[in-house]
Order: sequence, then C-alpha cells, then structure tokens
Amino acid sequence: MSQEEFTPPGSCGSCVVCCEALNINTPQITKKSGVLCQHCTGGGCGIYQTRPQVCRGFYCGWRMIKGFGEDWRPDRSGILILVVPDHPAQYTGAATGFNFVILGGEAAIMRPGVSEYIAQLVSHDVAVFLSADSLKTLINDFLKDLVAAGNMPGVTKMLLHIYNLHLEAKRTGLLDADGNMTENALR
Repeated sequence: MSQEEFTPPGSCGSCVVCCEALNINTPQITKKSGVLCQHCTGGGCGIYQTRPQVCRGFYCGWRMIKGFGEDWRPDRSGILILVVPDHPAQYTGAATGFNFVILGGEAAIMRPGVSEYIAQLVSHDVAVFLSADSLKTLINDFLKDLVAAGNMPGVTKMLLHIYNLHLEAKRTGLLDADGNMTENALR
C-alpha cells in the first residue's frame, strides 16, 4: 500500500508545520523550506479540497506512528518526523526509516521520551536520521554503543551534538538555506 492510499486516523488539527518546514518542488506547487505556503491560512489549507497531490499524500510521523500522543504533534514537540522509504539496506528493523527534523531547538531533543524513542528505533535496527532544516544524517552508528549500554544521558548528549553540528554547518556557510552543501563545504 502506498502512502497515497493510506489515510491514518485522526487529523492534523491546527498544526501547519509541514506547510512551512518542507521544501516542495513540483509542477503544482513550489516553496522553499522555512517559508509558509501561500495557501496556508495559519490554521489549515485555504485550498484544502483542491490541494496538490504532494500535499494530499503527505503524512508526518506523528500521524503515521501508532502510540504518539498529542505532545508529539509537530507544532507542540518541535519535531517533524518524516518517513524515509529509501534507506541503507542493513537496517532491516522496518520497511522505512525515520528522519527527525528538529525545528524546536535543543528543547525539542530534551523533551521526555525523545531520546528513549530514538534509542528504541536504533535498538530495533531501524534507520534513524536527524536534520535541522538541513541534509539528514544517518545517526545509528553514533548511537548504537550508547543504546546497547543503556546510556540515555549519552544518547541525549550525542543527539544534541549532531543537532549542533548541523547548525554550525549552516552558520559557517557549509550548508545553504535549503540545507544543500555549498562550494565552501567541498574545499
């Protein structure tokens, strides 16, 4: 079953994080990440009934992963979870991987349950990525020893470190505003 054929239970409510955080480049709609979609009303989509297919078929991890409460909703958690269908073959714990896009700063990573959930995915051999409006980084290898040792403070510290490396790469010009490598990064 494709994501387009699947409709998870519940609704987005007033969350419009995907309307701002995602980079979209299709014939029907083009917008850069960090820019609110022109059709967003601030509490939903102004063209909901006729919205483009890229929007119709998109569901964030909060909508797709069973067991997440309202506190995991992206506008409340500061984390937009994206499904990653194409991930390294050695991660066989799930058919897809997950990219945790950190939008709410370090506080989002420090929220109760975040490190524990990521550690659970890593322990089950699921591909886990982290990004901060930037290229995603596969983080399993950085966490596996900490997870195996049950070192949750160490997992949190490593997540914060990777997040801050993403911010530093953007600040120093190694990544452009869209999260792509600049020529400086290749020198």
